[in-house]
Amino acid sequence: MSQQDRGSVIDGFLDQHGWGSAGREKLVDDASARKYFRLGRGFETALLMDFPPNAVSIDPHGVSDIPERLASIAPVLQTTTLFTDLGWRVPEVLAHDVANGLALIEDFGDLTFTRALAMGSIVPASLYIRATDALITLHRGCDAMAAGAAGVNAANGANGELSQAMAGLVTYQPANLRRQLASFGRDYLPLVIADDARRGHAMQEFDDLLDHVLPQCFDAGQTIIHRDYHVDNLMLVDTDDGDADCGIIDFQDAAIGPRPYDLVSLLRDVRHDVGIDIERTMMARYLAAFPEIDETAFNRAYIATGMVRNFRILGRFGWLARESGKMRYLEFVPRCWELILRGAQQNLPELADWVENHIPASARLAPVIPNDHSQPWTGK
Repeated sequence: MSQQDRGSVIDGFLDQHGWGSAGREKLVDDASARKYFRLGRGFETALLMDFPPNAVSIDPHGVSDIPERLASIAPVLQTTTLFTDLGWRVPEVLAHDVANGLALIEDFGDLTFTRALAMGSIVPASLYIRATDALITLHRGCDAMAAGAAGVNAANGANGELSQAMAGLVTYQPANLRRQLASFGRDYLPLVIADDARRGHAMQEFDDLLDHVLPQCFDAGQTIIHRDYHVDNLMLVDTDDGDADCGIIDFQDAAIGPRPYDLVSLLRDVRHDVGIDIERTMMARYLAAFPEIDETAFNRAYIATGMVRNFRILGRFGWLARESGKMRYLEFVPRCWELILRGAQQNLPELADWVENHIPASARLAPVIPNDHSQPWTGK
């Protein structure tokens, strides 16, 4: 579809729902093929999500060995209902057209936690408390859902785990996580290990490492995960009584995964240095809400899940640089490595050993990529 034809489809959708004459302001693109526009109509605003169904997006779940897939807004509709039912404050979907990849959604404004932190007038811990408490709310709801399903399924002689059939979401297993990490070897390692033989040896030992580490991600159980839970996707949203809710956006890639996954995303954020003190305080706050969880198992799963997240992010950064020319993400590479190694020697020494053996400190910097992509990439 040409850009002109796409514009006509959008105009027709907005006309149909009373926003045809609204002003439009394009918002900053994220790392996906989605585009967002803020619509203004008098004192009212809304957001238009434009996600053309012929666009290529990356499967975030590792369901298939082929990560590319056609775009769809259907997951947005599904997860909006799910998270609303579980007590999260997420934007209401005002109108949608799945076939054409368009949705009109509630506008939460611009006050992300990131911007609130940059203002300097809000105590950072207060925002992280809101975010941690939102996870506690979600996970309590999931635990209740799983307990209810267990009772029903036990009566039927079936497995009572929180399952794909219950939530309509992909349920992660070690195999999913392994497929998510394929991009690390394909799109990132060539940046820092140019020699094919050395890279092949590193990947063989990496595969052996994953055999041991990936099952440990599940040592604290599973729950519904946002999957990209960090301060850029959390917002302060006014309430009717003058307070502020923790508004949550960009949740369409939700899944059932390791319980610490979102807490790791929040507290070990590649783009924002949370600080050790806040990280420890929020982990303690979370664990106090679930006294039945074994703390040692949770900490082990937390470190293992952090490893998975950051290796996946490194692969994603490499892919974005190569396929989309988005080099700005490479500045976060050193922090990825710092987070991968934080606590690894104490909890996953084999991970620390693999990094030391194959990725020396000099190779953990932002890689240099030639402007001519026909040339081989190198970390030199």
